[in-house]
Amino acid sequence: MPDPDAARALRGQLSHWTASGLISADQASRIESAELALNGTAPQRRLPLVAEVLGYAGAVIAITAASVVIHQFFRHVPPVVELAFAAVVAIGLTVAGAAMRTGTEPAFARLRSVLWLLATAGAAGFAAILSRRYLHLSDSNTALLSEGAWLACAIPMWWRTRSVVQHLAVFAGAAALAETVADLVHPTVGTFGVGLVLWMVTAAWGLAVYRGYLIPAATGLIVSGVGVLAGAILAMDEAAIGQVLALVTVAGLLSAGILLRRVLLIAIGGVGTLYVVPDAASR
Repeated sequence: MPDPDAARALRGQLSHWTASGLISADQASRIESAELALNGTAPQRRLPLVAEVLGYAGAVIAITAASVVIHQFFRHVPPVVELAFAAVVAIGLTVAGAAMRTGTEPAFARLRSVLWLLATAGAAGFAAILSRRYLHLSDSNTALLSEGAWLACAIPMWWRTRSVVQHLAVFAGAAALAETVADLVHPTVGTFGVGLVLWMVTAAWGLAVYRGYLIPAATGLIVSGVGVLAGAILAMDEAAIGQVLALVTVAGLLSAGILLRRVLLIAIGGVGTLYVVPDAASR
């Protein structure tokens, strides 16, 4: 029989490492299983995994069913019904995720991340309905308010969990908000402007990850690498300076991968090289 105090201490240490971004929730689960197996007992994971799958399926089915029922009973759904539905989704899933005990079971932590991602989408939907159906704002302003609501929910949820899903949610909201602001400031920004804005946002994101402000670090570096490459490729399709930016980006990704010993950054830079160098050479 393993020592209960030692098992609790191990779970506490793994939770601390997971929150610090040193290891993922899946790695923590495997480490705990291996350690407990060495002491003669492996944790029972069948029930948490079943609960996790049922939680995913239940959330999606409940939202879909409610939406179908509303549209079946109301041919022209009143705005107040749509607004109330989005609010119930956002608040209900936020409360459901907060009520979960995630300290001892990584499966519940993953389920909470997914529920909170859906809650974030519900908050963004609430802002979109409010701004379009009640305030009658333009598409750009509607997008601006929706993305602001998305970030307003995603940031505190990431701060609470420091999970991969919430990290990606915050990044997606920040990138979308930056693109919308650029479009409002300069409506004819073009493909080069879109790519440049994406490149600057993801480059700043990568710097923040490197300085330890954003975790998990591995997720942040991958997101930054893919983002700067995508931004550079978009920028190179419209302006000569974009060709230079793309070449510098590929070289920077390869160099950063070597200096930081991150194989995925090297792989991203290598994939970018296959597209950027031939395209720049032909132009």
